[in-house]
Amino acid sequence: MIQPDRLLRTFLELLHIPSPSGQEAAIAQHLLGRLQALGLEARLDRAGNVLAYTPQREGALLLGAHMDTVGQKGEVHPVVEGDLIRSDGSNILGGDDKSGIAIILEALTSLLEDGKRLPPLQVAFTVSEEVGLLGAKALDPADLVAREGIELDTGGPAGTIIVQAPFQDSLHMVVHGKKAHAGAEPEKGINAIRVAAEAIAAMPLGRIDEETTANIGVIHGGEATNIVPDRVEVRGEARSRNPQKLARQVEAMVRAFQEARDRHGAGLDLEVTRAYEGYHLTEETPIVRELMAAVRAQGLEPTLMPSGGGSDANILNALGVTTVNFSTGMEAVHTPEERVRLSDMVLGARILEEVLRRRAG
Repeated sequence: MIQPDRLLRTFLELLHIPSPSGQEAAIAQHLLGRLQALGLEARLDRAGNVLAYTPQREGALLLGAHMDTVGQKGEVHPVVEGDLIRSDGSNILGGDDKSGIAIILEALTSLLEDGKRLPPLQVAFTVSEEVGLLGAKALDPADLVAREGIELDTGGPAGTIIVQAPFQDSLHMVVHGKKAHAGAEPEKGINAIRVAAEAIAAMPLGRIDEETTANIGVIHGGEATNIVPDRVEVRGEARSRNPQKLARQVEAMVRAFQEARDRHGAGLDLEVTRAYEGYHLTEETPIVRELMAAVRAQGLEPTLMPSGGGSDANILNALGVTTVNFSTGMEAVHTPEERVRLSDMVLGARILEEVLRRRAG
């Protein structure tokens, strides 16, 4: 039986292990021990991801979450107020995604405690998800024995299932202008910042439609106010759950820079890379049906949702592991107001345990 007090203890223990992206070694070692104590064969891969397997691997289900948190500065000080676990306001909480890890550990523990056997499973706790899904991208396909998966790494009410997620392209532009003295002879220069500014002002940004977004997020350039800047670097992104819409959006962003370059006689280096592929599942997808049935067994009606964000589920789907992203109940992630309700985590653990019980037979 799922034990709320034990789930809370596990969650708090994880929160107190600092694990900003790139610094997951301590929590990885902790989780290796936890998984091995449950009878799983657990190890680190070359990227530092924690991978664990049951002895029986055929027909395995993958359970996934990520170990890293966004830029965590100093210690986390969780506050427990009845059902609510929140940050004290001085830092993030780290529920993204330690709530997912805690739910997985509790579901496995509860099933074994009740005298049941684990069904064929693979567990994947990844590194550096928050800085570009890097841990998932580094997974060796040969290590992926599962063909279906449940990732626990999203918010929303208990029973929320993410069945669609966007494709994302990253854009990197470098505008090359010409230096000149800004006070004595500015007309001899080509202001790279102005070229970039005109391009950015001309392109569609923000919410493009219900499936598509775009953003310019980083600009670097210039040396001093009395120098016409000859170089500016710009980074942005575009996302859409529709690949044709994504292509049109990226084309519009690229064209805006090319036209600004041509107007001013500047130079331009421009690179577009696919950050990750999208996925589109339905209620007829077997793993979705399976999870919906487990949600209904808890007296809830499942909510199937699209997402505007990427997760390890994007990478896993692209690698041939049909994976849904399932809510842990976390809210206001990446902020000092981050919080999660224990009752939502308990429901998540019960739903996950129901999936495992049905698979175990």
